[in-house]
Amino acid sequence: MTALPHFGESMAILAAAIFAGTSIVFTTAGQRLGVTTLNLMRLLGGVVLLGATHLVVVGRCWPAAPLSSILWIGASGIAGLAIGDSALLRAFTLIGPRRSALGMASAPVFTVIAAWSLLGERLDAQAFAGIAVVMGGIALAVLGKDPGGGDFRDLDRAVVCRGYALATIGAAGQGIGAAFVKIGMAGGAVAVDPLSATFVRMAFAFAAYWSVIVPRHELRALLRPLRDRKGTQALAIATFFGPYLSVYVSILAIRHAEAGVAQVLLGAVPVFVLLPSWLVYRDRPSPVALAGVVLAIAGGAILFLRPAG
Repeated sequence: MTALPHFGESMAILAAAIFAGTSIVFTTAGQRLGVTTLNLMRLLGGVVLLGATHLVVVGRCWPAAPLSSILWIGASGIAGLAIGDSALLRAFTLIGPRRSALGMASAPVFTVIAAWSLLGERLDAQAFAGIAVVMGGIALAVLGKDPGGGDFRDLDRAVVCRGYALATIGAAGQGIGAAFVKIGMAGGAVAVDPLSATFVRMAFAFAAYWSVIVPRHELRALLRPLRDRKGTQALAIATFFGPYLSVYVSILAIRHAEAGVAQVLLGAVPVFVLLPSWLVYRDRPSPVALAGVVLAIAGGAILFLRPAG
């Protein structure tokens, strides 16, 4: 345990801030390169960086873990990183990172429901209250008057609804993936360390997404957008800080802070994304939308800070 006071909590806040910043850069990359090309290269870059780090730190190319653990963790990567994050990145380009991050605030709801159905964790009155508060906050922000701003001002209602739906799919992937990885990391005879689990998740997500997308398209056409220098630069920055650096910082947070506190702070992304989204895209939230963000995060706190049992 580090001697620095509140080290874990500080790392959780830093991880949320990094993700908020990378959501802006991912939005720019997705607009210039296209979401499909962005996803292909994001997963490729992530698996290369994590694989190299795993080899240096652990001394092995692949984790020494039971097959059942690998499969659960791999399923987590497919649900969260291949399906969930792909939907979220498309939401970024449709409705902007601010609205998309709000949709992701429902992730704790899916985490709790998945843990209840897959792990047998209980749902008490506080859990139901937290779910109600999260969904109420999101509904308030979605249904309230929020014209947006800049690139995402006065969007067609159908586009906004589609964007929120995609962000919710991203939240579902994250929540279900969290339950899967918990089973995989602790369910076998040999516990899997967080770095190995992260690498396995990324490797399965990479293999799944590439095996589905590449056979349906001409690879040369998929890679052609990389000629856009600004888009490629944004992709490189977002890949390093997103699926690589923020993952490490998140692991530090979970290791050095109470699990519930870490999850609440990591879930504060919708707050951190407000300022950069405003500065870059002039996407200023309405007072009602801001109130919805605060309410949704409060609901997540109610869920994650429940007494264990």
